[in-house]
Amino acid sequence: MKVCRTRVFLLFILLMPVMFCAGQATDSTSKLPAESTPTIINTSPEHSHRLDSLLKKNKYLNFETPVSITAKPRNRQGKEFLFYVLGATILLLAVFKVFYARYFNNIFRVFFNTSLRQNQLTDLLLQAKLPSLIFNIFFVVSAGIYLWLVLNYYQLLKQGNDYRFIALAVLSIAVIYCGKYLSLKFIGWISGLSLVTDRYIFVIFLINKITGILLIPFIVLLAFAPAEWLMTITIASFFMIGILFLLRYIRTYGLLQNQLKVNVLHFLLYIAGMELLPLLIIYKVLFRVVL
Repeated sequence: MKVCRTRVFLLFILLMPVMFCAGQATDSTSKLPAESTPTIINTSPEHSHRLDSLLKKNKYLNFETPVSITAKPRNRQGKEFLFYVLGATILLLAVFKVFYARYFNNIFRVFFNTSLRQNQLTDLLLQAKLPSLIFNIFFVVSAGIYLWLVLNYYQLLKQGNDYRFIALAVLSIAVIYCGKYLSLKFIGWISGLSLVTDRYIFVIFLINKITGILLIPFIVLLAFAPAEWLMTITIASFFMIGILFLLRYIRTYGLLQNQLKVNVLHFLLYIAGMELLPLLIIYKVLFRVVL
């Protein structure tokens, strides 16, 4: 009997959770709300007008008529290419100065030395063929870039921002001085005055080397300085180039006058025929091609 009571008690304990869960399910089911009645939205004209006015007053909403704007590609022409060209040019000058430091210093020493004919440095410079060629090429590049910047400043090119004209300007300078070099060599060979013409060529290209180096600051300023500075920079560069050309003519006249007894009139005729006339011809041809 005692065992039966124990079994009944255990069975009651086991059934209690089931009975409790069933009671909870019945209570929750009984507490469910009835089917909700759908809310009726007021769609009267007065209510719609009031809603529109409230929406228009909201500054974070825009109910204006949409406007379509056609996106046009912007052709921005920056100076990145010119920056890299000038950076490469200055880097080349730095490399040449490092590898040919002695030649670089000697050309300035000879330039500021008035007794050019008796200077032993002149003979050393005449023997250095490779450094002379390298610095002559550097002059052609810097002078060509300077010429393009000046023509662009005076708006003498139809497409001033077309960097292909830099190559054309460099090529024009190269043609001028290659023609001058070959013609002087031919004159010296045919007249038997090779020594005099070699010294004359040396003076011309010495001034050119100095000009090519001194043009670098003006090129950088003409390329990137503010527009209101450009006139002053251009005039200063013209003044510097004029002084160098004047020194070149003075030194070449002194050389020719002492060795060939050339008078001033003949020298001026030579300058007009060999210096100014080729420049004017190339100037005319260049502008016919460009313009």
